Amino acid sequence: MQIFKNFFLLFIAITLSISAYAQERIIQGSIKDETDGPLPGVNVTIVGSSTGTITDFDGKFKLNIPSDGTILRFSSIGYKTTELDVGSKTEINMNMEVDLEELDEVVVIGYGTAKKSDVTGSVSTVKSEELTVIATEDVNKALQGRVPGVQVTNSGNPASGSKVRVRGIGTINNSDPLYVVDGFPMQDISHIAPQDVESMEVLKDASATAVYGSRGANGVILISTKKGKASSKYTYTFNAQSGVKQAANVIEMANASEYAQLGLEAGRFAEGTDEFEQLSYVANGNYQGTDWQDELLRQGSFQNYNFGINGGSEKNQFNFSTSYVKDEGILKGTDLEKFFVKFNNNHKLTHWLDFGQNVAYTHANYSLTNLNDIYSSPLTQSLWADPITPVFNPDGSYARANWSYNNNPARMADQEQYKRSFDNRIVGNFSLNAKASKNLSFTSNFGVDYRNQSQKMYLPAYYVSNEEQRMTSQLDEHRNIRFDWVWSNYANYTKTFGKHTVGGMVGMEMQYFSYNNMMATGFDVPFNPNMRYLGAAKGSDFFATSSQGANALQSYFARANYGFDNKYLLTATFRADGSSKFADGNRWGFFPSFSAGWNMKEEDFLKQSDIVSQLKLRAGWGEVGNQSSAGNNDYLSTVTNNLRYVVDGQVIEGRIPTTLSNPDLRWESAEMTNVGLDMGLFNDQLTFTAEYFIKNTKDMVVPQPVPDYVGANSPNVNVGTMQNKGFEFAVNYRNVEHEVKWNIGANIAVINNQITNLGETGHIDGGYIDKLGFTTRTEEGQEVAYFYGYQTDGIFTSQSQLDAHVDAEGNPLQPNASVGDVKFVDINGDGVIDDDDKTNLGSAIPTFTGSFNIGVEYKGFDLNLFFTGSYGNEVANIQKFWIEDSNAQKNQSKNYYDNRFHPENNPNGTLPRVVSGDPNNNRRFSDRYVEDASYLRLQNVQLGYSFADDLCKKIHVQRLRVYGSVDNLFTLTNYSGYDPEVSDHYNDPLAQGVDIGNYPKSTTYSLGINVTF
Repeated sequence: MQIFKNFFLLFIAITLSISAYAQERIIQGSIKDETDGPLPGVNVTIVGSSTGTITDFDGKFKLNIPSDGTILRFSSIGYKTTELDVGSKTEINMNMEVDLEELDEVVVIGYGTAKKSDVTGSVSTVKSEELTVIATEDVNKALQGRVPGVQVTNSGNPASGSKVRVRGIGTINNSDPLYVVDGFPMQDISHIAPQDVESMEVLKDASATAVYGSRGANGVILISTKKGKASSKYTYTFNAQSGVKQAANVIEMANASEYAQLGLEAGRFAEGTDEFEQLSYVANGNYQGTDWQDELLRQGSFQNYNFGINGGSEKNQFNFSTSYVKDEGILKGTDLEKFFVKFNNNHKLTHWLDFGQNVAYTHANYSLTNLNDIYSSPLTQSLWADPITPVFNPDGSYARANWSYNNNPARMADQEQYKRSFDNRIVGNFSLNAKASKNLSFTSNFGVDYRNQSQKMYLPAYYVSNEEQRMTSQLDEHRNIRFDWVWSNYANYTKTFGKHTVGGMVGMEMQYFSYNNMMATGFDVPFNPNMRYLGAAKGSDFFATSSQGANALQSYFARANYGFDNKYLLTATFRADGSSKFADGNRWGFFPSFSAGWNMKEEDFLKQSDIVSQLKLRAGWGEVGNQSSAGNNDYLSTVTNNLRYVVDGQVIEGRIPTTLSNPDLRWESAEMTNVGLDMGLFNDQLTFTAEYFIKNTKDMVVPQPVPDYVGANSPNVNVGTMQNKGFEFAVNYRNVEHEVKWNIGANIAVINNQITNLGETGHIDGGYIDKLGFTTRTEEGQEVAYFYGYQTDGIFTSQSQLDAHVDAEGNPLQPNASVGDVKFVDINGDGVIDDDDKTNLGSAIPTFTGSFNIGVEYKGFDLNLFFTGSYGNEVANIQKFWIEDSNAQKNQSKNYYDNRFHPENNPNGTLPRVVSGDPNNNRRFSDRYVEDASYLRLQNVQLGYSFADDLCKKIHVQRLRVYGSVDNLFTLTNYSGYDPEVSDHYNDPLAQGVDIGNYPKSTTYSLGINVTF
């Protein structure tokens, strides 16, 4: 009987299954965008059920549906959701309509995401397509000009990074922003290739950055890398770009004949001597000479290749990419080779729990050419070297610069190849995301960052002359190991009831930072590359030193949101940070912020407007911190034990303090106020953003003076204050509804800076240059690090002018001056030209910075132009100290040769005369060296062509685009140096705009191809 029942139930089940199958049928089709391009990843679901599928790479789908009464829903991010009654159809082909309001709807914020319409802080977004235009492996460089208020400076050196400032200099100490990559806070982003970035969000005000507390004072840059997307087929991408580079600008120097003429004018050699006769021979144009810049500069090259795979199922998505970059600089001996590998994966463990992992590995091999030291910089030496000396002697050895007494630049550049850095970095980020309910989610992130940097600087033995030689080879090795980790845990909650929407986030975070450095030097190391290591050193001398350190950060944070009827928005954040960098009692800092927004578009008087598509007013206030201004143990006193004393005939080892302690040392903090307006017109075809901000930096760490009898360095004290205030404006217009599609955008930022308090310090001098002294000063009531020196009033072109330059009693103000010398201004009127006459000569801080872009598309062709610029900033062109030098021992610029004063040949000259010894000290730092560095640069121009879909299908690819690109095509400027874009000398904010001969920028011509298949 039991067997009969079992067979009966099985029969019923089979019958029902066959019946159900008979009631289903297959629907298939193809989904395309507005331009008839296939749309992969579109969700196709049966309304009222969980059954569905997604379109494949070609936009096609196939789905089993009930035979009657089926409605399909088609949805995809950035497109309007569409529902269709299938009826009796067996095939559906349709085009989805772009949803302009949804395209930029979701933005990344700290520890979560938010709708753009709900954001009340200052957040700017840059998409991936904007970051891959420039030929670079540096994400920061690609960011340049894209966001108002974000200033990015860099040189042409392929091995150097970029300097990023968000809303100006926030402190006289470290002003670098915090980077957060996929939720992982870190110190730099050198491990990320631009092709791997999905978007960048720049958080600029305290209401946006306060959730990062003690690390948010200088702005926060959030980076989201590309993730895997569910698709029935894998997506493969290949991008290649290759090009050549040449110097965008060179400094025209005197040729051999002109240099010889200057030497004769200076009276360096008595008439009748061999040297005098040789100079006379060359001055008559009988010798061609050497163009040293031409010997050192070359045509560089750039190659960048990227390959990626993206795909997966609804339960498991992954993205893999690898990139290779080879950048050969325009200065001989400078290059970069870099290899990136990145993999991320997201796996749905259950319907409520996801596990994600994101792992990146980077290897970099690059040159260590030192351009910061004027005496060891081959580039600087190429300007100084006399053009009479040949590169090589007749026997093939390097020649000695007999006339200018400096090193042979070609020899220096040749030996730069032995100075290399090898970086290996692994960054891993692992996350668990739990969806407890529709409204509540939990996230746990654990990230590690391991970096091993090895530098080898081999200095081979050589002999050029008694003045230019190294008799024993030397090898310097530096090893730096850095290990950081962070563990973040937080929960997000959101709930809408009626017209009210509430949200909240709470979390905690622990971070640990450590480093271990070692440096060793050995001598008499073999030249053989296989023997070029410290163990092979034969010399008896050997030096080694090491250091290590660590610090930790423990944090608690929260955010609360409230919205009413999508009109009125309130946000509050709070973070508490405890840092091991400070003494007990000062380790904890508390950082609150509040902001509000008013979506006026949702009001009745605008809701039905066909013109205004968005209009939001927002305002915020908050306080954030900066712990990077303090070292691991700066609150402690430091001592030295390298002192010995003789007491009662015995040598006693002693210790003395070198820096005084300050147990009250604490965070720097910044109080920020921000008011912003966002507007969109004509369905957001035209958008505006305007913001006004005030940033008051408090508790700035400043060294305070102590009496000399203390015998120790000044302690760091939290006494300084600084203010930055200004406004930002951005406008964009796009027309995508016609056959000719075009867009135009511009942004501008104006920032005013002022030091408001330095405590008892009074002023801080910076930008020290050998033989020239300090070039900047920072003091209350002025901009940080303004140029400080003497003011001039032309040159004395007649004896009568010299005689009239006297004090009230008729005494000469410049007793050592002669006709043709510089006339210095007696600022304080005391009858003496001395240090008391130094004054403000200008600032490296621009009056405003900005950019604008133009793009046009027509029948597959696209043309884009991107301009950047700066106005009102000055640069101290320190090279003038040597190449506009009245001593004329080193080579001089063509400008100096043409415009120097000479009583017979050039009585109207504007530059000082040639004179041996410089008795008037014409070379002292003055406004002669400070130049207007305003510029307008065509940063990039790119012309591309995307092949039609039917052709792509014939060659079995999804998309194919080829393009030609030019970076840094031209720069309009009056600056006479290599380039007006000058970063901080020695990465010191107190030496901003000090140009000692920065690496020249290059113009890069490249061709590229983008393939998706």
